[in-house]
Amino acid sequence: MPNNDLNEVCSVSRQAQKLGLSRSRFYQLQKVGVFPLPVYCIRTRRPIYPQNLQMVCMDIRKRGIGCNGQPVIFYSARDSEKEKPCRNSDVAHKKIAVALKNMGIKATTTEIRKAINTLDTKGVAPDSLDGAILGKLFNYFNQERQNGV
Repeated sequence: MPNNDLNEVCSVSRQAQKLGLSRSRFYQLQKVGVFPLPVYCIRTRRPIYPQNLQMVCMDIRKRGIGCNGQPVIFYSARDSEKEKPCRNSDVAHKKIAVALKNMGIKATTTEIRKAINTLDTKGVAPDSLDGAILGKLFNYFNQERQNGV
């Protein structure tokens, strides 16, 4: 690892980010002895990683052998673009409206929002374009149409 990627000191969050891990996962691995414990700033009492510990952490990530001598398997990061649901619910509701329209169902974003709130959508993010939620919405609006509501 080039030295220009190392700071004089960095926080636990920044160190976890450099390693491609979440802060909670970094703490888990630290607790079982994979990564070294940080040093603490006397003045602020915050945990920090000086350059030498940053290099140790990077080496552990690269080699796959922890401070405790145990092998560690680090999985590659997920493709965040594919797995993140759409955070803007208005955009998501518009996408759902277009998908439903292609299926022969005309519904406004307001109607879609109300339907999502009334349907059992546990385990399905209401702001994602998901097949399960589309199926439930299709059935919901198709039933309304058949009942003449």
